[in-house]
Order: sequence, then C-alpha cells, then structure tokens
Amino acid sequence: MVMTTGVAFFAYNNSKIDYSKLATLAALYVKRHMANNTTCLITDEGTWEWMTDTVKDIRLDDAFDEVVLTDVVHPTNIRSNYDSPWTQFKSEFKNSNKHRVLEYTPFDQTLLLDIDYIVQNNSLDNLFNTDASVALFHDAESLAGLRPGPNEQRLHELGIPMLWSTAVYFDRNNKLTKMFFDLWAHIADNYDYYQFLYGFPGTLYRTDYCVSIAAHIMNGMTDGDIIEAIPGKMINMSQKDDIAKINSIDDWVYLVNNRMENWKDSVTRIKGENVHVMNKRALGRHYPYLTKLFEEAK
Repeated sequence: MVMTTGVAFFAYNNSKIDYSKLATLAALYVKRHMANNTTCLITDEGTWEWMTDTVKDIRLDDAFDEVVLTDVVHPTNIRSNYDSPWTQFKSEFKNSNKHRVLEYTPFDQTLLLDIDYIVQNNSLDNLFNTDASVALFHDAESLAGLRPGPNEQRLHELGIPMLWSTAVYFDRNNKLTKMFFDLWAHIADNYDYYQFLYGFPGTLYRTDYCVSIAAHIMNGMTDGDIIEAIPGKMINMSQKDDIAKINSIDDWVYLVNNRMENWKDSVTRIKGENVHVMNKRALGRHYPYLTKLFEEAK
C-alpha cells in the first residue's frame, strides 16, 4: 500500500494577526523546498472566505492542495504579543483543537507545522523515511545561538523538559500515535489540573505544555525518548526580534534583540535555514514582497 505524505497547517484569523496570509506563505516555502510537499490547510469558514477575497497576489491553489473546514468554538485564550521590544499587543490565540489534526489530516504520514515556521531547506523530509510514530523538537535556540529562557527549557524550575509543538511529525497508522493524541486531548480537557500537577506558569493555553506532559506520561513518568526528537535544534526568532531585510526568498537579515538591553540589537543573516518566526507582524510586513518573489520565481 502506498503511504500518503504531506504537511498540514492550522490557520484561524483574529482581529490583530492575519494567520491566513502567514499560512499561505509557509505553505509556499514547503512547496519550494520539500519533496513531501502536498499541503493541507485546516481552517474555518470565516477565515477561508477572507482568504479567497484577499489573497489575490498569488493563487491559493499554488499553496494548498487540500482544505479542511472545521466548526470549532474556541475558548477564550488571550496572548500577549510583541512586535520588536517597543510594541506590545494582545490577541486571541485559537489553538484549542490542534490535537485534532489526527482526525483532520488526509495523510498517512503528516508533518504539522505552525504557520510561522518558515522552511528554507529539505531537512524535514527525512522524517518521512523513519519509523517514528511521533517526533517533535526537543530543543531550541535563538537567532543569537542562545538557549531559551528557563520557562521554555522546563515547565518550571524543577519540572519536566519542555518539548515544542511547532513541528509535529506523526504516522497515524501507529498505535503509539493514537495514544499520544488521546493523551494530548485529555490534558487539554483537564488543563487546570495538569497545570497544578506540573506547575507550569501563566494563564495561556499552550500546546507545548500538553505535548511535553503527554510525552512524560508515555515515558512512564520519567524522561525518555518514546516521542522521538526531530534532529537538531529549532531556531527561534523571538517576538522582540525583527526582520531587517529580505535579500532573496531564502536569504533573510534579522535584527536580534539583546535580552538585557533592548536598544542593543545585533544583525544576523540566515540563509537556507528553517526558522520559527515568532514575530508574526514582522512576517506579515514582508508578506507582499515575499509573495512577489514567489510569483517571479514561477
């Protein structure tokens, strides 16, 4: 039997961030660099209608092969965002049904990517050639090569290691995969209890915490590797970083925020590396120029 493979994205717009355009851009990068590049957008009717009306600079079918429309009422989940150190704003964060990708995906083997994860090489194709049931990034670093802050290394000072749900590879025909997503759903449904049990901070519902706890439970309440690691460290662009210049589709220049002194930015050029671009407004500012480059590259 031929296994179907592909990449899935969730996109639900809010009043502050146009997730639909960011998803379109992320999908175009997958199409450009990956061999397993059949794409699926998971969204709602309102966002899809907005996309068909506003995403006119490229054709949506250049970006997405499948569209799955969901009818989900997301609970209130307000996130504090930065656009460089100088602008802060709050927005809805509609991520409550991310664990249902196992139900939504049309593929046997799926790579679920956040819409702000920009693929600029084909390294993630290797996941489709493994026997992993589920794989996530177990570690990350900043654009400056620094480890994440303490709350993004462990769920609390003495807590379990944090895994990242930014990129989730899974094989839906594996029994361990269903166990993982069932646990994720259970933790999401009982989030307050697991926050008390594991001691993680804040009021924001974070899927990173859910997958970390699910992996911990599946490992017999110890650290382990039943949930495999995506090789390497995920490169994170902080919300306080900015995009200074786009030299070409795969050659970007960033302003990297100094955690201790906000005014002391450094400049970093990254070419051909996958980056988690957490400053979504910065990504949105460069969307018109990047989509123009994709049109010219056809």
